[in-house]
Amino acid sequence: CDFLGNGCYAEQLEKIYPSVRPAGMQNLITEKNRIRAMIVDCEKKGNDLRWHERGDFYKNGSELDIEYVDNILWACRSILAEGGKLPKMWAYTHIYDPKLSRILGKYITMYASVHNHDDVKRAKAAGFELFAWCDSDKRIAPKRPRGNKNGVADKWRSDLPKLVVLGDDRYITCPEIRRGRGVVTCTKSKNSVNCQLCVQGLANVLFPSH
Repeated sequence: CDFLGNGCYAEQLEKIYPSVRPAGMQNLITEKNRIRAMIVDCEKKGNDLRWHERGDFYKNGSELDIEYVDNILWACRSILAEGGKLPKMWAYTHIYDPKLSRILGKYITMYASVHNHDDVKRAKAAGFELFAWCDSDKRIAPKRPRGNKNGVADKWRSDLPKLVVLGDDRYITCPEIRRGRGVVTCTKSKNSVNCQLCVQGLANVLFPSH
């Protein structure tokens, strides 16, 4: 991936926990019937579906994987054609392509992952309307501390802004990062508030370096 080495949180997890990447590769589903079965299962269980907890719609790390995207489209359309329902789904992508924003975006809440104003401009030109600003340059906040000795992580969270204005757009700081996973999570959890900000595409989101 072209974005490795820029503070990617998934890459950091793979360094800390070596078993994470093999598990992710084992869970990778690209065949259209398996994609369809996964979506149906999510809806049946009442779960929301995030595409690519790590990774993107890339082929060979640099170009849009058209076949993969078409397989997802086929799965979504075939379910709806038979009178089925789709679960709530969302994704973040560094690929600013109308096929993602305007076509796949009909079925999946699609965020353009951006790092600067030029990225936002290119993403808007490709039809994106939702943006996830990745503060990989640590201009808005320092990187989240590892551990919480002397409450350093708690203080880091409390110092984060709730909302920032970047260029012409407003961004809400990710509530899960700002308040902690024990309080807020993206989707349903027994012991936390169900955020749904990105799942439903309610606003642009800021991801501090974590």
